[in-house]
Amino acid sequence: MRFKLIFFLLFSSTILFAQEIGSVKNGKHSLKLIKMDEMYTFVYSDTNSNGTKTEKSFHFPNKDTVYNIINNGFKKFRSHQVIILTDVDTVVKFQYSKLDDKILFKINHSNLKSKISGTSFYFTQNEIANLFGNP
Repeated sequence: MRFKLIFFLLFSSTILFAQEIGSVKNGKHSLKLIKMDEMYTFVYSDTNSNGTKTEKSFHFPNKDTVYNIINNGFKKFRSHQVIILTDVDTVVKFQYSKLDDKILFKINHSNLKSKISGTSFYFTQNEIANLFGNP
């Protein structure tokens, strides 16, 4: 019971101090960009979860840098990956796949310390631009 109360209070305080920059939804899968203090967070539906809706997240310090990395990946117009290290323990792979003359984007991320990993659904360049508030 004590754990549930602490979790609820922690979750509530996070909601109070966080600002959602944008979100996109693709069927039952979503991707959100949240700003909390001086850090940004991607929160996404993990497609690897078995039947339950599981959200995974990772943090990064500079929204514009990450947006430029993602946006530049769309310009290559071929399937490829961009790998970044967001902190000492977190590796993020931005995966681009070419399907029907369109480039689609998805996130694969792994936290080496906590052994948490996840994969997002595919999103389009327009959805990513809207996520970052760049229509």
